[in-house]
Amino acid sequence: MKKNEDFEKDVQNGIKREPLLNAAETSVNTKGCSHLKKFIYLVSLAGIGLFFNACMAGYVATEPAYVSYSVPPRPSNVSIWIEGGWGWNNQSHMYVQKSGYWTNPRQGRTYVSGQWKTTPHGKSWSKGYWQSNGSQKQSNSNQRQSNGNQNRNRNR
Repeated sequence: MKKNEDFEKDVQNGIKREPLLNAAETSVNTKGCSHLKKFIYLVSLAGIGLFFNACMAGYVATEPAYVSYSVPPRPSNVSIWIEGGWGWNNQSHMYVQKSGYWTNPRQGRTYVSGQWKTTPHGKSWSKGYWQSNGSQKQSNSNQRQSNGNQNRNRNR
């Protein structure tokens, strides 16, 4: 019994109860870590800013000139032509014309062509998208209502 108790004491004495990473033994400077954390934070913040800046389209004073091109033959009777739009080039800071393409219509959806929008910053391209037919009916009824209001105002 005494041998077991002595063995347990030897084992417990052999186990160090100190933290594995002791700053004095490993010579880790806590001030250096705080500077490193600040540096990583600033680099991350700059990276996020560059990412969002790269995703944004620009503004121009006037719309670029549209260059006409030949439309390739229709691949099938159900295919519809999607007119090419404009894409922002981050290197040249200009809009570049994109070519159109043939595609099959999507069931229950209508394609709305892209258009130039005027803002206080200048003109920017809003690309085309597929709209559900329910949304189209609602927007058409809103448009009809606004046209009716304009006609009533003219008659007054």
